[in-house]
Amino acid sequence: MLRKVLLVMGGTLASRVLGLLRQAVFNALYPDALKDAFNVAYRVPNLLRELLAEGAVQNALIPILKNLPEAEARSFARRFAAFLLGVNLLVLGLGYLLAPWAVGLLVAEGSHLREEEAFAQVVHLTRLLLPFLLGISMAALFSALLQAEERFLPYALGPIAFNLAAIGLMALFPGDPTFLGLSVALGGLLQAAVQLPFLKGLRLEWRWHPAFATALLRIGPFAFTTSLRQFLNLVLTNILTRYPPAAVTGFYNAEVVFQMALGLLATSPAIAYFPRMSALKGEELARFLERPLKRFSLLLALAGGLFLGLAPYVVVLLFGLFGPLTPENRAYSAQVLAAMGLAVLPWGVNTFLLRGLYALGRVRQAVGASALVFLANTLGYWLLRDAGLFALNLATALAGWFGLALYLRLLAREGVRVGFLPHYLGKVYLAGFVAALPGLLVRVEDPLAALGPLVLGGGAGVGLFVLVGFLLGLPLRDVLSKPFASGSRGA
Repeated sequence: MLRKVLLVMGGTLASRVLGLLRQAVFNALYPDALKDAFNVAYRVPNLLRELLAEGAVQNALIPILKNLPEAEARSFARRFAAFLLGVNLLVLGLGYLLAPWAVGLLVAEGSHLREEEAFAQVVHLTRLLLPFLLGISMAALFSALLQAEERFLPYALGPIAFNLAAIGLMALFPGDPTFLGLSVALGGLLQAAVQLPFLKGLRLEWRWHPAFATALLRIGPFAFTTSLRQFLNLVLTNILTRYPPAAVTGFYNAEVVFQMALGLLATSPAIAYFPRMSALKGEELARFLERPLKRFSLLLALAGGLFLGLAPYVVVLLFGLFGPLTPENRAYSAQVLAAMGLAVLPWGVNTFLLRGLYALGRVRQAVGASALVFLANTLGYWLLRDAGLFALNLATALAGWFGLALYLRLLAREGVRVGFLPHYLGKVYLAGFVAALPGLLVRVEDPLAALGPLVLGGGAGVGLFVLVGFLLGLPLRDVLSKPFASGSRGA
């Protein structure tokens, strides 16, 4: 189990580092107005990404594939691949025709992106980006087929290929909006292509399969949740376009860092644990979850603390690698990242808890709770829309804690009682706040001087990792070793 977790985490780390590099190249090679236009256009394929890709396909199909005989699983895979390809081609055609309407929903009246030339550029980029949805959707299917066999290397390679392709095209054609759009579209297609050699014998078969009904019924709740999540994205993008130029880009710069932390410290280990979780119930599942929840919640808290205290320095060091950021870009990115630092811990822990509900087959309960969380987040964004970017993004942290309470209650109803967690999270959240203090107390203007607070905060975080483990009664050897081991026998 340890090897599989480390493999997924290693691939995620490589992917996220390359994602940061891609974002740094993007910030250096394009003006703020074009970056804002691109970030708005990118929301359009993302409106359907979770429905046709990662969330719905993977979480719905893996349990089905695990429970079908090998020959039937292969037949189902061939037929579902053909079905998914057909749906994507239909969506691409409609998306191309409806691109101006979709952009009109995303861009607020009075925004600088409503000007005729800027609006036309957003529509152009939207159409260029649509094939990204096809690539990422097929990549999600391929990775689900491989994850069902607990083969994680191809899953790790896909995002790496995407980022390398995108970086290469951006660097070869700097400032060109057409190749900017193509860099992401082709990168998404490549993410699917690199997994194909691992799927020996996979071919398309245009026939119905009896398991389709189960698959579509499982995907249905995800479709409902995704529609709410994308409604949140629609509202958020519309709100961001009301702010001055560079605010949209500042938000998505911060989101890259936020998602890096969640991907490395929550999503990737949860993916590795999920096939094993699917075979456990009640107290056995609670015991299985205890150690990863403790280990990763501490790391999530420390990462969130560093983002809160060191946001201006993190932004400069990560996104100013290839050229200075504009003052507006830097300021907006730092404001959003600091607020998101408070959301890292609850959203990361929620990733594990939500997977627990899916492992139990409680899809309806998981979807209902997720829907409430997204609605709460959307309401928070709307109420705080004029409060500034820092306050606006506090809505994400508040929604995360609200979701945590819901997921814990639902798991307890299923006999999965992790009663230690609220008390433990209080301690690690305090540790994360202490890790933020060096950056909050020490302010410097020279970007190179950011290294001082960054090293100081990181050192404090490492020290707190050991100290908190000691205070919680964990031997030092156990704190520093076996950090990804499961608390279940035979895991």
